[in-house]
Formats: sequence, C-alpha cells, structure tokens
Amino acid sequence: MTAVLILMVIFGGIALITYVDNTTKAQRRALPKPDVPPPAALPAPTGSGGAETLMPPLPEPARSVAWGILCEVTDALAAGNGDARTTYLLTQTRDAYLPDTLRAYHGLTDGARRTLATQGQPPELLLHEQLRLLEDGVREALRHDHATADRLLAQGRFLRERFGPAGGDLTLPASSRPLD
Repeated sequence: MTAVLILMVIFGGIALITYVDNTTKAQRRALPKPDVPPPAALPAPTGSGGAETLMPPLPEPARSVAWGILCEVTDALAAGNGDARTTYLLTQTRDAYLPDTLRAYHGLTDGARRTLATQGQPPELLLHEQLRLLEDGVREALRHDHATADRLLAQGRFLRERFGPAGGDLTLPASSRPLD
C-alpha cells in the first residue's frame, strides 16, 4: 500500500510540473511581443531570388563560379526531367545552400577575417572551396539518374519477394539434378 502511495505522489508531481510548464508557456505566447526590429546584419532570404542579390559584391573568381552554379541549377530545374531527389537537391541548392554560403561570407566581420587569415585560411579561399563543393554536388546530382536506379532496385526487391526461395538458398531439388 505504501508503494502505491509513493508512486501516486511521484506521478502526481510529474503531472503538476508538466501542467505548470505548459501553463507558463501558454502565458508567454499570449503576451504581446515588443516591436523590436530584427538585427539587420545579413539580407533576408527572398525565395529563389536570394542568391542573385548576394553575388554582385563577391570577388572574382567566386562571383563567376556562383553565377555558374545558379545558372546550371536554374537550367536543370527548368528542364524538369529530373527525379524527385535531384529536384529536391537542386531546389535546396538554389534556395538555401548557395544563398547561405554567400551570406556567411558577406557576414564576416573584419575581426573574423583577420582571425581566419592568421589561421592560414583566407575567407576568399574558404568561399572558393565551398563554391567548388556546391558545384561538384550539383554536377554529381545531374549526372545520376536516381529514379532509374530506384526502379531497378524496387524491381529486384519485388522479384526476390515473388520468386525468391523460401529458405534463402537457391538449390535444385535432388529429383531434378542431372544424372552422371
């Protein structure tokens, strides 16, 4: 009986803590938020136009590489013949990966630039490496036809399930073996 009472007290305490926590969260959400503008350090993403606005101030050759990536992605998406995985990767590259890379470069302060330079990693070199990674990833995605590979794998799974042996080994029964 004592154990039951102890368990009831423990579970009651947990329920009370959960209730108080949820009530506090609900009260915070109900409070009006002060009109404080967000810090304007980096340009906000603007959908598919985010990368275009970030490219003009880039140093060469990074600007050319970034424009090349964006053009390749845009052309591939406009062609529309990619599978879902490739389309997702290209869309993410256009809308997030490329703009985020450029925003990170533009957001560097003078102190951060000096720190990177003293570590032997100039910001321009890091940007160039990251753009090359994006470029290689886009080319690799466009080179693979994921949908065809997925169809072949699915067909193989179907055939193994439908016609595969029940025991796992493919052996001929003794009665059907050729005689010597």
